[in-house]
Amino acid sequence: MKWIRVICFGLSVLFCLQLSGVSYATHDFAVQASKFISEQEQSNKLKIMFLQVGQGDATLLVLPNQKTVLIDGGPHEAGEVIMNKLIEKGIKRLDLVVSTHPDMDHIGGLIPIIQQVPVAMVLDSGKPYGTLTYHMYVRSVKKRRIPFIPAEEGKFLQMDPDVSIQVLNTGKRKLQNNESSIVLKIRYKKADFLLMADADVRTEKKIIQTYPVHADVLKIGHHGSYTSTGRLLLENVYPQFAVISYEKGNPYGHPHRSVMKRIRKFGIQVYTTADGDVEMETDGNSLQIQGGLPLPLLR
Repeated sequence: MKWIRVICFGLSVLFCLQLSGVSYATHDFAVQASKFISEQEQSNKLKIMFLQVGQGDATLLVLPNQKTVLIDGGPHEAGEVIMNKLIEKGIKRLDLVVSTHPDMDHIGGLIPIIQQVPVAMVLDSGKPYGTLTYHMYVRSVKKRRIPFIPAEEGKFLQMDPDVSIQVLNTGKRKLQNNESSIVLKIRYKKADFLLMADADVRTEKKIIQTYPVHADVLKIGHHGSYTSTGRLLLENVYPQFAVISYEKGNPYGHPHRSVMKRIRKFGIQVYTTADGDVEMETDGNSLQIQGGLPLPLLR
C-alpha cells in the first residue's frame, strides 16, 4: 500500500505543476496582450510635458512614433531632475535635443544630460556665447561626438511623418540671445502648439508677418516677462491654453502683471510649472491636460 500512496502523491504533484504552468502561461499572455494594447493606444498620441525646472525652461515631447525630443534643459541643477523624469517615463535615449538659445537657464541642464544620456542629435540656435556654461555645453556635445546642427528658419524637423515641427525663428550673431531663440510650431492633425522660448515682442512681430501662428496651446515667451507676449501675438495665435515656465519668488518678477492681464483679457486658461510639471496629451482632435478628460479644440 505504501508504494501505491507514493505513486498517487507523485501523480498529484505532477498534476499541480501542469495546472501551475497553464496558469503562468495564461498570466504571461495577458501581460503581453495588455502591454501590446497599451502601446497601440499610445502610438497615436502626441505627449508634451512642460517640466518644473525652477527658473528656467525644459519641454519634453514624445511623438506618436515614440521618438523623443527635449527642448532646453533648464539651469544646471535641473539636469538631474530631467534625467529622473526620463527614467520615470522609461525613456532611455533622446532622438533630438533642441537648444533654443545659449542662456544658462535653458542650456545649463543640458550639459549633464548630454554627458550621460544617449542623444542622437543636437539642434542649436546657431547663436554663439562667451560664457563658461556655453563652452561646457559645446564641449560636451563634441566629446560625445553628437551631430551638432544649426537650426534653419522655415525648415521642418523630420521626426515623425504625422507631426509637423517647423522652425519659425533662429539665431543670428548680431542679435541678442532672446531674439535668437528657436521658436517652434508643432502640429498634429488638428492640434497646434507654439513654443516661443525667450523670443521678444520684436521677434513676435517678425514671425507673425511671415508664418501662420494660430495654436491651441501657447508656450508663453521668456517666462512671462513684459518683453514678450504682446497683444499682437495673442490676437494672431488666439490660443485656448497657455503655459508659463517660472519659479515662485524669482527675482525677476516673472510672470509680470501686465502680461497676465493681457492673457486674461483673451480668456486663455493658464497653466504654470511653478507647482509642478504640466503634462498634455493629444490624439490630434482633442487635448488632455494633467490626465483629465479630453477637451475639444474650439478655436
